[in-house]
Amino acid sequence: DSCDICPPGIDPATDCAQCLVGYIGFPNHVKCGIATDCINNADSVTSSPDFPSCQYECRSMWSGATCSQCNSQFDGADCDVYASAHTGYNICDLYTIADHCENHASAVTPAPDPNPTS
Repeated sequence: DSCDICPPGIDPATDCAQCLVGYIGFPNHVKCGIATDCINNADSVTSSPDFPSCQYECRSMWSGATCSQCNSQFDGADCDVYASAHTGYNICDLYTIADHCENHASAVTPAPDPNPTS
């Protein structure tokens, strides 16, 4: 006997023994979703029978299992703006008075991004 018709989210090629790609949690087969699982902070989502959870490709500088953590070196609603006193996209060195100005300054302000994305 084989399983010809499975409930939604279940793979008939496995005799209804595994979730389809895009679903997790057999036998409950919950659909992975960018909007529902990671508040739209991901570019893509996938799943596999080998993983017990959805796998997200986070966008901008979001991170974490559900793309809900913004790296402390970034800020902004889309986690894509340097936080105050940080510079160097994907490097983000924190500039300090002691380390970069030999204590000869009263404040450090990052220069504007020479290649803004918007």
